[in-house]
Amino acid sequence: MRRVGGILSVTGLGLLAGGMLFFGAVMAPLVFTRLPMDVAGPFIRTAFPFLYFYCLVTAGIALLGYGLRKSRAALVPFAVMLCSLWSWFWLMPRLDAFRLAGNKAAFAQGHHMSTWVFGLELALALVRLGREGARRA
Repeated sequence: MRRVGGILSVTGLGLLAGGMLFFGAVMAPLVFTRLPMDVAGPFIRTAFPFLYFYCLVTAGIALLGYGLRKSRAALVPFAVMLCSLWSWFWLMPRLDAFRLAGNKAAFAQGHHMSTWVFGLELALALVRLGREGARRA
């Protein structure tokens, strides 16, 4: 079971980090540089539930793998899952409400927070993935 756990944990982390990198480094910049703002904003908002679901599934795969290995490193995908759930079901609805109310300052502050949370999740996944790679080298 440890071998299966190792495969699942590394696969889950790799998919998680890769998907997050793609969204943050390719998709979001592409959407906001190639589409008009009145299209880009609504388009990217429709992508967020898919992103958060993807993060939950891939972090869940890693969590299962670490669980099979009985490793404390399970805290990383667990933290990512908590942050994703919080962002999806608490932060994003508030950002939408701020945007609809025209509260630009609150929206900007919330967006800044969401960016930092996403970056922290990605950093955690990358560091853990790097440690897995170093462990196997």
